[in-house]
Amino acid sequence: MSVTRTAGVFAAIGLPIAASVMFAGVASADPPHPFGGAAVTIGCPNQGSLASLTGLTGQSGPEANPPIAKGDIRFDSFPAAAPVPAAGQVTVAWVNTDTGKSGIVDLVGTYPYLSATVNTGVGNVVATAFGSINWGSSPICQSNPTIGRFIA
Repeated sequence: MSVTRTAGVFAAIGLPIAASVMFAGVASADPPHPFGGAAVTIGCPNQGSLASLTGLTGQSGPEANPPIAKGDIRFDSFPAAAPVPAAGQVTVAWVNTDTGKSGIVDLVGTYPYLSATVNTGVGNVVATAFGSINWGSSPICQSNPTIGRFIA
């Protein structure tokens, strides 16, 4: 094999590898992952319906926007189906099954769009979300629990 041909083979193989190393971008975080299912809210008299759905996700860091550090998970709630209750509170209880670290956090914001970023530590995290809903002046009703599994 000639020197020119050998140099061409090295260039064809080596240059793309070198370029990928030199110009590697920052890897983006995983997108938000849904909990196992939407939380079914029952008992809210709302336009003739006694049930609605609340969607929940968890997103692991690192992420620039919204800011999520490595070892953190951002939990979000949002309406998954109409009708949407007037106000409510969503709580997430979580445990890192690798480290044993655990906690409970109330999501904050303007209902139904609530969120909280928690330091779960790096590892496998199991979380459950549940809540109570206040529909105007009607009695408080319940948002049934849903469970999700995430990797922080």
